[in-house]
Formats: sequence, C-alpha cells, structure tokens
Amino acid sequence: MRRILSLAVMCSLAFPAMALAEEPEAPKEAADDLAAEYGEEAAEWTEKSPPKEAEMKMPEPPKMAMDDLEAQGEPEEDGSWKDGLSWQILASAFYRLGGYAGDGVLAGSYNNLLDAEGRQGYPYTNYNGFGLNFAGGDVMYTGEKFAVRLDLRFGTGAPLLTPAAPVKQAYAAWMPTEKLNFDLGFFDTIFGAEVVDEWNNANYTRGALYFLRQPFNHMGLRMGLELTEIVGMTLMVTNGGVYGGTVIDDNETPALSWQLGFTPDGHNSVRRRGLRDGYRGVGLFVGGSYAASGNDGNQDWVQFYDVVFSMDLKWAHIIFNGDYYINGSETSVDTGATGTEFTYGHSLALIFDASDHWSIGLRGEHLSGNAYYRDETGPDFGGLATGTITLRYKPVEYLVISMEGRGEWSTSDIYFSRSATDTDGDGILVPNQKKNYAAILGVTAHIGN
Repeated sequence: MRRILSLAVMCSLAFPAMALAEEPEAPKEAADDLAAEYGEEAAEWTEKSPPKEAEMKMPEPPKMAMDDLEAQGEPEEDGSWKDGLSWQILASAFYRLGGYAGDGVLAGSYNNLLDAEGRQGYPYTNYNGFGLNFAGGDVMYTGEKFAVRLDLRFGTGAPLLTPAAPVKQAYAAWMPTEKLNFDLGFFDTIFGAEVVDEWNNANYTRGALYFLRQPFNHMGLRMGLELTEIVGMTLMVTNGGVYGGTVIDDNETPALSWQLGFTPDGHNSVRRRGLRDGYRGVGLFVGGSYAASGNDGNQDWVQFYDVVFSMDLKWAHIIFNGDYYINGSETSVDTGATGTEFTYGHSLALIFDASDHWSIGLRGEHLSGNAYYRDETGPDFGGLATGTITLRYKPVEYLVISMEGRGEWSTSDIYFSRSATDTDGDGILVPNQKKNYAAILGVTAHIGN
C-alpha cells in the first residue's frame, strides 16, 4: 500500500511540472537486437525469478559486439536453414502537442551529421500533430561460424537516425570461437544507455544526452571478446570522428574505440544478463573513443568517454549514464585564446513497475561544459536540463502505449514561442525563450521470433 501511495504522490507532483513531450530519436546503439527481445526463454537462472508477461523491462546497457549474435542462442537442429533465422517488424507512431513553433529548436548539431545552421529541431520530429517516426524490420541469419544482419528503418525519423537511411545496420560477422567474434560493416554504437527501440528505454522520447552527446552508429570493424564470466571487452576501428557515422569528412585517420563491461553477478553476455528476459542485476560499462578532428592537419586529437551503470532495487530500476568530450585545441570566439574544450552530460533514469501492465519511467539530465565550450556554442546552446515522466500501458505482449510529459530548460534562448519573429528578414525565426514543455502520446507495435 505504501508503494502505491508513493507512486500516486510522485505522479501528482511530476505531471503538473511538465507537459508531455516529443522524441528525439536515433540509434544508440546497441540494444536493437531482434532476438534479445523475442528470443529463447531466459537461462536456468531466470527461472528462479521469472518475468511478468507484460512487465516493462529495464533498458539494456550498451552491448558488446558479440551480443547481437549470442543473444539468439543455439539454433534448433532440424536440418533446415531456417534454424538460424531471426527477425522482427515494428511500427511506432505518435501525436505531439506543445512542441516548437516554426522550424523547431536549435540545440546543437545532431550526432555531428547535420549542420546546426542548416537544420533546426530534434532528430525525432520537427512538427506537432500525428507522425510516423519509424516503420521497418530487422533480419539476421546465424550459421555455425558466421552471421549476417540487416536492419531497415523508414519514416520521418529514419534519415535523422542514420546517414545510410533506410539502412540502420548492415554487417557480416565471423565467429572463430564461442568467446570471440568480428563484425565488419555498419553497426550500432556500443556507447550509451538508451537505444533506438523506444520500448526498451525508460521513456518514449530519447534524452538530450542521447542525441547531442553520443554516437549512434559506426562504419568499420568491431571485435567482441569475453574475457571471463564477469568481464567482456569490445574494440572498434571505424571511420570519422568519435561521433561515428559513415564518412570520414576531413578526418584521414580512423577512430579507435574500446569498452569494458563488468557484471558482478557473473552473467556477462546479453543472454546471460537477460535484461530483456526479465532478469535484473548490476552492470558497469566503461568505454572511450579517440580520433583526429580534422583540425590542425588531423593533429587535433579528440577524446570521448562513456560510463553506464545499471542496478535493480526491489522498488525500482536505476540507470545512470555519463559522457565526456575533450578537445585539446579549441580557440575561444570571445577571447581568441586557445585551450581545452571540455563538454559533459549526465542522465539518471528510474523505472517503477506499478503492475503487470503499467509502469512509470522518470529521467533527468544536465548538459554543459567549460568556458571554451560556452564561448564557442553558448549563443546556440549553453547549458541544458531536461525532465521527463512516462506512464506506460502494455495491454498485450507486443503493444506499448506511452503517455509522456517533458520539460526543458536552457541557459540560452534556443526555443521558439508562437511570438517568435523573423528579425533578420531571411525567413528564419529567431528563438526567444529558454524553456519549453510538451506532451506526446506514442503507440508502438513490434513482433518477431
């Protein structure tokens, strides 16, 4: 009874604080694995605490490279080529109210793929009313020593999710041993706590940390290695800078990335962690990426670091994500001095399972940086804080209805009100407020084997 009263009080306080919101979308990565959502029943250890059939699940931490393959388990050997085939199809639509007037909000360049001056608005959608953000599917075939995967996404969010739209992932894999695999092609990132498939996150919309401070996908080579039962490692050599994508642009050198995963309960892989199969434990994932920025003849070394920590309590699931970007050769626009630009962002999400069919997701974020960052981008972005609350209803296993409120507060005028005007006469509205509130109703259907 106390838990129910606590949830009621939380909702009564949180819903008036922000009116519901819209969604930036985009891959992060990693947990878009088809079979991890629909695959075989959890291993023996999940039987001790079987999941509720319609229970909302904790978002999956960033995967190791071999997780896409291992999550499917061993194929049934009946002599058919279909034994190694896994798939899913999905559609996600929404109705949005209280968004931005005009073209949207200029909150920084999205994933380093879009010019901040050439496009305004969140990656997910730039308009109010009804919208179809995603429709598509994933297919993967796993053989004894190899695998091939293709994920496709269509809809208004697809070109913003991936520079290779409608292709979201496409790679071939070689698995010389059970503990080692190599992926070559275009694949989701290993960094961050949120993922593209929104039903695996705490909220319907992605956070600002997701679409402003993290890569979504990479083109190159990825290696996954299971070191022990509790430690796994991923290494990547990819095109471009630390924010991923498909092309090199000005960078003539590849990006080098790594990640270590620690699972103290001794279940290192996605299938063993079982986060999508109802298992809840503790996980710590620490990684970094390094690349030339294209400045100073590709001698300007850029660093990116990512930390994800997830933990289950009896009353909630907790997911923390921190990202840190360091550029050692930035010149201040205001002073002309050269120094180190440091940009950071933090996100904390909680998921409460109110019943078999209902859950509540909360997320708070804060993004900012040092003086060099603020001098360079302050007029457009500055510091940013967001708060999101999501009430979810799952009437049947593969249908998720989300009702969400979102508030955002910036240190600069980056949002548009209905009174925003075109002061320069160039047809572009000028942002005129530091806060915005919005509401969104989202419906997602997904099914697969």
